[in-house]
Amino acid sequence: MATLRDIRKRIKSAQNIQQITKAMKMVSAAKLRKSQDRTMAARPYADKIAEVIGELMSSDAGSRFPLLKEHPEVKKEAVILVTADKGLCGSFNGNLAKEVMIMMKANPDMSMFYIGKKGFDLLKKFGKENEKFKFNDRYIGWPDIEEIGKMVIDNFSAGKYGKVTLIYSKFQTNLTQNIVKKQLLPVVFEGPAEQHAKRDYLYEPTEKDVLENLFVRYVKTSIYRAVLESQASEHGVRMAAMEKATNNANDMIRSLTLLANKTRQAAITNEILEIVGGANAIKG
Repeated sequence: MATLRDIRKRIKSAQNIQQITKAMKMVSAAKLRKSQDRTMAARPYADKIAEVIGELMSSDAGSRFPLLKEHPEVKKEAVILVTADKGLCGSFNGNLAKEVMIMMKANPDMSMFYIGKKGFDLLKKFGKENEKFKFNDRYIGWPDIEEIGKMVIDNFSAGKYGKVTLIYSKFQTNLTQNIVKKQLLPVVFEGPAEQHAKRDYLYEPTEKDVLENLFVRYVKTSIYRAVLESQASEHGVRMAAMEKATNNANDMIRSLTLLANKTRQAAITNEILEIVGGANAIKG
């Protein structure tokens, strides 16, 4: 049985952990608000670019655009995985890694691009060709995204990859996130084609020029949006995980305090019995 001194040490340790988890929850809540604002601001821009490209895909310029064409002869696939740089966020990183492992079983010939350290750590044992991009939980600017987008577009144009897939966690609410697997190249829009052919746009100077410039921005914007969505999801999951850890620490402290009181009371009772027994022995 643990001594009273050992129980008090465990209580002190649990109290220290509770302070840390409570502080991490507050930090994640503050970061979540900023990430959520950036995510919501980026969504309309990305959706509008996708809408215009959907219109252009049905035109003559879209049918001849090289980045919209499939490469059936190229079997190699590239995956851009967006995860966190840090842990302590529940199953956030693990669920994304599982999605990639399913794809690896279906297509072993795959190259990996990691945005976030945890995804790289979870999947490096598979020995896939990869390149890591680490952002260290800081604000990601457009130059960072341009570096990744340019590399992906150049490799696809050169015929190195037949398909490029983007995997990330889309933010819904503080407690709800959905894993998104999006085909980035060649571009595929979900839903019927009629949705992208209702408006009559006038393009200047030409449809081809607009498509060439807008398509590169679409790829980079899609990656940028995925990073923002992933950051908001990460902070939401971490906040919930730290709240649960704080509650568990509180339950442990109550349980250990009760055990300490029982142990102390038992020790006092034993001392009383020893005193009474000693007194009776002297009288006898």
